[in-house]
Amino acid sequence: MDKPVTMEALSAPDKKAEKEAKKAERAAKAAEKKAAKAKGGDAVDISDAPEKIDVDKELAGDAEGKLKLTKEQLRVASNRATTGVLASTAVARDVKFASFSVSLGGRSLVSDCDLELTQGCRYGLLGENGSGKSSVLAAIAQREVPLPKHISVFHLHEEAPPTEMTGVEAVVNHVKEEVEKLEAMVEQIMEESGMEDERLTSINSRLDELDPTGAEPRARKILSGLGFADHLVPMDRQTKHMSGGWRMRVALAQALFAAPELLLLDEPTNHLDLEACVWLEEHLASYSKCLLVVSHSQDFLNAVCTHTMWLTHGTIKYYGGNYAYFVRTVEEEERLQLKVYEKQQADMGKLEKFVEVNRANGVATSAKSKKKVLGKLQDDAVDKPMLREPSFVFKFPECSRLAPPVLPFDEVSFAYSGKKEDYLYADLNLGVDCDSRVALVGPNGCGKSTLLKLMSGELSPSEGSVKRHQHCSLGLYHQHSIEVLDLDMTPLNFMRKTFPPAVVKRTEEVWRSFLSQFGFSKQQQETPMGFLSDGQRSRIVFSMLAMKEHTLLLLDEPTNHLDVDAVDGLAAAIKAFAGGVVLVSHDFRLIDQVCNEIWVCEDKGVRKYDGSIHDYKKELSKKMAKHKV
Repeated sequence: MDKPVTMEALSAPDKKAEKEAKKAERAAKAAEKKAAKAKGGDAVDISDAPEKIDVDKELAGDAEGKLKLTKEQLRVASNRATTGVLASTAVARDVKFASFSVSLGGRSLVSDCDLELTQGCRYGLLGENGSGKSSVLAAIAQREVPLPKHISVFHLHEEAPPTEMTGVEAVVNHVKEEVEKLEAMVEQIMEESGMEDERLTSINSRLDELDPTGAEPRARKILSGLGFADHLVPMDRQTKHMSGGWRMRVALAQALFAAPELLLLDEPTNHLDLEACVWLEEHLASYSKCLLVVSHSQDFLNAVCTHTMWLTHGTIKYYGGNYAYFVRTVEEEERLQLKVYEKQQADMGKLEKFVEVNRANGVATSAKSKKKVLGKLQDDAVDKPMLREPSFVFKFPECSRLAPPVLPFDEVSFAYSGKKEDYLYADLNLGVDCDSRVALVGPNGCGKSTLLKLMSGELSPSEGSVKRHQHCSLGLYHQHSIEVLDLDMTPLNFMRKTFPPAVVKRTEEVWRSFLSQFGFSKQQQETPMGFLSDGQRSRIVFSMLAMKEHTLLLLDEPTNHLDVDAVDGLAAAIKAFAGGVVLVSHDFRLIDQVCNEIWVCEDKGVRKYDGSIHDYKKELSKKMAKHKV
């Protein structure tokens, strides 16, 4: 059985009294040390004293120490240049930067913008793949801008390391380390500067937040909400025995448990199943500090965000409200801008015609007067508005439809060990045909990806058979598809090498036109893929899929790394596809757009769900309510 995660809360007066007592205890310790030092002078035994702390460095969150980066992140950081001026006061909790700019590999991503991060606001950061969203988060997290030292930051950028610690210990110890460091800093500041030092206010406030009382039960609730369970992956399992996806959940739990003043999340729903996505939506919807999140899920952005930042054409624009409100606002703005532009063009056209006609009729004075008016109009004319248009518009090739059965399962059972007692599936009888539009749902570990691998032939049944039609061609997308890319090559050269003239006869101009359908400008087509975002690399994989004719598409989390608009582009391509589709996704909106059947993977079997994906989401919401923190 899963361990209970309930926790009895202290009453408000008890909590306040406890906080005051701990603060007094910290002050007493510091005073005692100071008195002992003054009394004993050189005779004081300091052999066990902790090493002196560089307070300013620790408060600043030293990027080399506190924020450990992977080799790839270090490579990207070394090619990134960031500038910005702190426009808010140094002690303010709401921060604002002026002249904020970011460039990567010599290419400008953000230029001379204002960046505002206000407590109590939950910002959704939007922008096309490659626009610089992840670079903005990384630049803030690594304090490449003068972020005030008292602002605590957590950037979800990699999974928790594989160690001897369990999932619970990794979450709690992450905070304990910060508490110990802050307490040592309090003692040192009070010893050196006294109780009036203004840095103590923010440090003591943070220590109160990180109060270890009830820490483990709270950590267990968070991990339960993110999908940890004894019958799947126990939270008491050592992280060294967890997959990268589960260690990413541990890292997310660390972020939520720490609850910093500035929480930076880059695609937090990646690696989560639908249940955990529902829980995370509801948890973050009440986050009381400052949240800056990048997500491809419209449902998630609508449920969580109070404000929207739009990174477009190198500038950041701010909008109140969630994603749906942002879309309505931008559409109205574009409608009004287009109306003004079209009216000006019409007025200038009439004046030009008037001037030409009067010149021809010899009425020079009137023509000269109107020409002056026309000149002023042309000087003050607005540019044609740049409308928000999709950048991911493609089609999968037409395919030959095959008569069923195309991919039937006959009494299929499977276990990775091959042993009957370990069966993940038992006695499956199902089929996928050219008319199929199926979404596989269920918690992580139930076997969704395994079922796709049985369909593709990557895995063979322990018992029974999967008899694929001899003319059936499968198009596969999975979470590791981008690993086939050569990051030293440009998209253009990679595609020409992968599909050489002996296979596909295309001129360079045709290849460029093809890649532009997937959102690649001429400059991006000639940029090494190592300098492209994960979303852009995913687009290249889809361009490869679109080069061949397929009977069935087997798609495992295809929206990971795509931007919000690209998800709609993918949905349109899937809907227009003439073959069958089997989809695993944590994006409720994509499932709603492209699937007409929902198969629930559970209890060693697969059952058809009687209802819509919205009905299923409501069920999950009720189920996950017990894990509310």
